[in-house]
Amino acid sequence: MLDVSKRALEWLYSLILLAIVVLSWGYVIYATRLAALWQLQKKFPSRLLES
Repeated sequence: MLDVSKRALEWLYSLILLAIVVLSWGYVIYATRLAALWQLQKKFPSRLLES
């Protein structure tokens, strides 16, 4: 196995954790936008199709 310093491993783990957090927040924001769009389409079906 490669001999990796503890500092490098901590940096790598932090980077992986940051990537997971960013991806999960991106998914949350995307899902929220879709849910809002669906709600608007239910409430105002003709107005969203015009634009």
